[in-house]
Amino acid sequence: MSVQLFEPDHEGEVHPLTFAALTVVLLAAAITQVSVVARVPLPGGHPDLVLLLLATAALLEGPIAGALLGFVVGLFGDLLSTHVLGRSALVCCLLGYLVGLLADATERSVAIALVVVSGAVAGGTLANVAVAGLLSDGAAGTPSQAFLRAVVAALYAALLTPFLFPAMAAGVRRTRRARGARRP
Repeated sequence: MSVQLFEPDHEGEVHPLTFAALTVVLLAAAITQVSVVARVPLPGGHPDLVLLLLATAALLEGPIAGALLGFVVGLFGDLLSTHVLGRSALVCCLLGYLVGLLADATERSVAIALVVVSGAVAGGTLANVAVAGLLSDGAAGTPSQAFLRAVVAALYAALLTPFLFPAMAAGVRRTRRARGARRP
């Protein structure tokens, strides 16, 4: 007997209520990342809540919603920072789309979802550094520093995903039920 953990959006349709709820969660994560998480002294670095929650949302909603959510939260992150406008929007948009493509492959396994989210956080961290280097943004650092940041972010993602993924999946299911209840 197979238990379905979540249902990715197979229609490719972006549902307004679910999109709005996920947008609020991601924007709150961006604010929390800048104002709280970045100030807490943690061993090795900091988790990247935005990339973690974006990858989770993309797995739950698919590539189109993932790309749209990535663009919105990335642009918001760009506005909160001092780096080149559009850098985070580009990385988050691509990350949301690519992770969303894997939604069908991960719908029945928590382990695969954990690996995908952790890998996406590491990839997003490295992509941010690569784009910063291409734009001569000055935030790139050395390759070994970038790799260490990516590994630490992936480890934190692996620790947080078992808690955040089910919570987001339950929230998405709830918005889908609320959306279904209002339809005639």
